[in-house]
Amino acid sequence: MTDHNRVSELTPQSSTLGAPAVRGPAQGLIVLAGIELTHNPGSCWPAPPTPSGKCRIHVNALGVTARPIDRLEWAERRSTARLDQYTRALQTAGELGGVAQLNHPQWHWGMSAELLTELARRGARLVEIANVQFASWNAGDGVAPSMEALWDAALASGVDLWAVASDDAHSYDVAGPYPAGGGWVMVQAEREPASIVAALAAGRFYASTGVSLARAEQDGADLVVEISPQSEGRHRIAFYENGAQVAEADGPVARRAVPARGYVRAVVTRHDGAKAWVQPARRAPR
Repeated sequence: MTDHNRVSELTPQSSTLGAPAVRGPAQGLIVLAGIELTHNPGSCWPAPPTPSGKCRIHVNALGVTARPIDRLEWAERRSTARLDQYTRALQTAGELGGVAQLNHPQWHWGMSAELLTELARRGARLVEIANVQFASWNAGDGVAPSMEALWDAALASGVDLWAVASDDAHSYDVAGPYPAGGGWVMVQAEREPASIVAALAAGRFYASTGVSLARAEQDGADLVVEISPQSEGRHRIAFYENGAQVAEADGPVARRAVPARGYVRAVVTRHDGAKAWVQPARRAPR
């Protein structure tokens, strides 16, 4: 749970300094501490290729251990360079003790392959591939690339960067334009806050807009994907190797050898359009 420029809280008594959660009971809902570092400057360089010229620097810090009381003032205001502004956000996420996630990077077409790659080198671990409130921006427009294309370009450079799906919910108790649900991740972790945060940082999860998987992991020299019985309907599993689709199969199980160089990843598409993204697998260095 994240809020704009404030570390999330449930009650004034809910926070524990140095812990990655504001609520982590043995039973019930675990709530990780987090913040969305939000800066909307009047201009950025390079300028976005849109008439509005809007610039949006939004970065989550997940599982933070710091507990600043007030609204956080963190933004880079001396430079209009996107790299400088994002770098300041990544530094702040590190200072707060959280895992950095780049939120809706293509909102107003603000991302490039070169910038995404450099941000991964500077500490970004997660990137929103699917934000259900920004579907048109996720997919690209024929001129600006899709988030998946940008992700592949960064992965081809050799960086570790893990794909996230999220709902970006702003409406809970009443109907509103940004409802909860529709995008999430499933981690392979112990049911304990620190274990969950570690799994996010290491890419031990898959991202989904509705598809449930029973397996999504590297098994020896193969990437293995298995559809969960709870995910009803028809599913197609597509494998992408170094940015190009190389195979596809109808569910429920498929595997693909990890290439000698580069990576392989998978996307599962259900008949209704819901998807799951499986993180890239690479051969271990000798």
